[in-house]
Amino acid sequence: MNIATRLFDGQQFPRNVVAPFWGDHYMRVGPPSELQYMQSQVLTRLVTVGGRQAFCIEWRNLNINDETVPSSVGNFQVYLYQQTQIIGNFQGDIEFAYGTIGGNPNTSQQTVVTRNASVGLKGSSPQGDWINGLEFGGNINVARTSTRLTNVWPPSGATDTTIVFQAIPRVRLDVWGDGDADFSQAPGERHAGRPQNIFVTANDALTILRSVATGIPLDSLYRRPAFKGDVDHNGRYYYSTRNWNNTADTPLYRREIRTRSLYYTDDLPNDNSLDIRSIYFYVNAYDAALIMHYLGGRIPELPWLIDSVVPAGKLAYERARTFELRTQEAVKVGSMLRVPIYLDGDNVGPLSIAFDAGVPIESVELTAKENALALSYGSRVAIAGSVDLSAGEPVAWLTIPSTAEVLHLTDVEFNGDRQSDKIVRITASEPVETTIIASPNPLTTTTTILVTIPTPGIYTLAIYDAQGRRVSTLASGVLAKGTLPVTWNGTDHMGNTLPNGTYFCRLEGSGIGNVVTSIVLDR
Repeated sequence: MNIATRLFDGQQFPRNVVAPFWGDHYMRVGPPSELQYMQSQVLTRLVTVGGRQAFCIEWRNLNINDETVPSSVGNFQVYLYQQTQIIGNFQGDIEFAYGTIGGNPNTSQQTVVTRNASVGLKGSSPQGDWINGLEFGGNINVARTSTRLTNVWPPSGATDTTIVFQAIPRVRLDVWGDGDADFSQAPGERHAGRPQNIFVTANDALTILRSVATGIPLDSLYRRPAFKGDVDHNGRYYYSTRNWNNTADTPLYRREIRTRSLYYTDDLPNDNSLDIRSIYFYVNAYDAALIMHYLGGRIPELPWLIDSVVPAGKLAYERARTFELRTQEAVKVGSMLRVPIYLDGDNVGPLSIAFDAGVPIESVELTAKENALALSYGSRVAIAGSVDLSAGEPVAWLTIPSTAEVLHLTDVEFNGDRQSDKIVRITASEPVETTIIASPNPLTTTTTILVTIPTPGIYTLAIYDAQGRRVSTLASGVLAKGTLPVTWNGTDHMGNTLPNGTYFCRLEGSGIGNVVTSIVLDR
């Protein structure tokens, strides 16, 4: 077996492996019988790059992949960067850099062999815990399953281009599912040493929901953010090379452990020497909903392992089983459509909805804005909260382009359960109500607020903080019928930058009731 393939064979290596170019390599130290070869060197040094200290290992004039070809010579380096964000944490970045190949002055040959080499990182687990450095797309699950090899030099694409594995420094805190997805209880952070009712905040739910909306998973390793955020303990998975009853080898595939347990190892399947280093963790929108339910004082602690969720005392209730988009109630707002989302039954307690709509989402607005969060990113939607709602009330309003004729909802999840795809055909009516839509939301630099007014009159459009104090007035006076765009950059009436948090944009005047939408400021 070529040594390159062994990066993907955990049985071969009991220790961690850092492989900038993993093939058949040969050191040449220059005895008389090898004078046609270049002398090889492995050099180490401490360097400072961009203000960060790094330990550099360089392989110089290494004979690669074919020991019979003296012209097959390569140069490459690995940089191990020191982590400086958290004292005592050593999860620094790793960078692979590449130099020239060939150029041996001792031979007239020019052949360079770079076939079937691997690039990446390998952990110490006997399972498939590698990261393939040849997968540049940013999808960590692809990088953890890909066995792709390279036949080109340099593997990074150019000698002035490097492959960088960027670490997410985390303090290892060993409580599975305590809700601290943003690690605010880590040493040096704002909630260090504080109890759970302090270190669990709405930002933990927002961290999880942002991951769901963007499709970018939280760090999935043991003791990392997804491990902390999996508050209902059903988010474990691993990569298996065995079939369902562990009797034969199969191609590598992802297998989920959907059973819930107190400890992460007490119900692991017997799958080819599975151990904790092979177990990964993920979160979904329902984990965020349970965190919001906890913040409302309706469950006593996290993780929440009891099958029933306490809504109010010991009250029994029927929970909704799915949701629907009622396009017959859609309302046109300029070039956009606002489509309501309803449940098929009453809901009392935690609620989560997530899906990919297949069309760009301008915004998603919650009907019940207390104890609930909603995010959209591209075509994805994620909603979570502790919500008491009847089937006759919309959960939220989805704003989409008016050119959409059909929504094909995929990757659908409701209250933590995956559901089948949904096909929704679009119908719409003319606007009959005053609406406020802010996009993008959360606001990072600026947001555009679209105010639709069916009747001209005197109105005031203002921003309020969570305590109900007016912090900025965006428009005041006579407003005409139609849609008015207003830009807000997250500052108060004096131009001062406001702190991150949830703010409320309120329109009032001319006989209408207050029309309010929430805007999350997240710089």
